[in-house]
Amino acid sequence: MRNRVAFTFAIVFLFGLFLPAQAAPELTITERILDRHKVINIVDDFLAFWDKAEGKSLRLQRRLWRLMVESKHQNYFDRAVYRNATLEERQALLDEFLSVVPDRIESIRRFNATLLDWSTNPIIDAVIRFRSSAFFRDYKQPSDIYFGLSLLQFDGSVRAVGNDVGIPDTLCLGADVLADYRPEQLRVAIIHEFFHLYHFRFLMQHPDWFDMGSAHARLMIEGLAVAATEIADMGQSSLELHLNFSQKEIAAQEQEMESSARRYLGLIRTDAMPEEYELWFADIETPDAPTRGGYLLGYKVVKRLLNTYGRDQIIRIIRMSPAELRQHAEEQLSAMSGNAVLLISGDRD
Repeated sequence: MRNRVAFTFAIVFLFGLFLPAQAAPELTITERILDRHKVINIVDDFLAFWDKAEGKSLRLQRRLWRLMVESKHQNYFDRAVYRNATLEERQALLDEFLSVVPDRIESIRRFNATLLDWSTNPIIDAVIRFRSSAFFRDYKQPSDIYFGLSLLQFDGSVRAVGNDVGIPDTLCLGADVLADYRPEQLRVAIIHEFFHLYHFRFLMQHPDWFDMGSAHARLMIEGLAVAATEIADMGQSSLELHLNFSQKEIAAQEQEMESSARRYLGLIRTDAMPEEYELWFADIETPDAPTRGGYLLGYKVVKRLLNTYGRDQIIRIIRMSPAELRQHAEEQLSAMSGNAVLLISGDRD
């Protein structure tokens, strides 16, 4: 009951602060909250596909998938899911998905049904919580949101769906992954992605925006997203939930934090390629990186900055250029690794 009352208050609060005085009556609640943008529901097409494809041969399922789902949303699948995959890799991803989806279909159906009621809609809940924060009230939804399938590749991600040059501009939700999340886990995951949309708007205003695809930028982008989501969620969730770690996993990675800081600093200073630093954000452990270790490491770097500037200065950090983020990342990682700080920040006001 307490959560429902708080949610209802947030709806009223949001309508009072963020909606134009004469919002068009034909807009849905979702469109009004998302600044006239829509949620494009690919899951509806997927469920219609499955009603016909269930029990059929893999070859026929592939044909039905391409006809009933993929061809209707080709831009989304090409740019958000498959991206640079070869035809063979695409088929392998699809085949793997089709092999496991029977065990997930009911949870996907239930999750899809939550979109029909504004009081259970996880997208509305997340954006209201995000915009209700004192720090992010100026958030403006830049584009439609895809409520789609990721072929089990991601739960949520901001991908370059609306342009040809690779600029991340569209929130894509992987309902096939999110359907298994607990409500609080779901809320945190979607708020995290709303923050990315918010942050990218500022990063793209800097002349060196193309440097977003570097080791330092990846670390700071994800670290800021974890810290900002923690703030937007108003302390209702634990760090374990924000990182999708257990307490034991956090403790183990914290014991190796000095070593991790030293190793990641080396990636930044050698201008490592994505295939090297992306290991730090993958859901696997390798000899070169702890499982999703970049999220905790980035969070620790950002928390050190917030301790320096003050929690209310998070907007100042968010608006830094990639070059400024690199300078701070190197300074903090150097200190965390036990070395003297080698870089001196310019303006500390």
